Amino acid sequence: MIIEIADLQKHYEIKRSKIKRAVMEVLSREGKDARLSIALVDNNEIKKLNKRYFDSDEITDVISFPLSNNKNFLSGEIIVSVETAVDTAGERSISIEGEIILYIVHGILHLLGYDDDNERDAGIMHEEESKILKVLGYDVPGAEDGFL
Repeated sequence: MIIEIADLQKHYEIKRSKIKRAVMEVLSREGKDARLSIALVDNNEIKKLNKRYFDSDEITDVISFPLSNNKNFLSGEIIVSVETAVDTAGERSISIEGEIILYIVHGILHLLGYDDDNERDAGIMHEEESKILKVLGYDVPGAEDGFL
């Protein structure tokens, strides 16, 4: 397993070991090996990427880019807006670190084929995120908190 982490923001410092532990938890559940690149960015950068690749002029929390279609080996890039995580955690009085890890888990699940385009699929994805975050020791926001 190869996990590359680029911290390109100044809003919050998170230990790389926390990120790697989260990645390994998700992948071990799915029985996958992987090569992942994770970039921690600010809102300006993720907005540029969202515009460039998805023609959306909005800030988003996480973007995932699959780099191969190999079913046995996961390869992809995950871009996380730490600035959004800091803002969201402040609004909800929750852990910034937990919010960042949630975005990373969410991005990996997308690379694994999970979807959240409709309420049913979003519920399935949220349930998986909740299980993973609980194992990692983070509180999990509920649907009533605007999580879904």
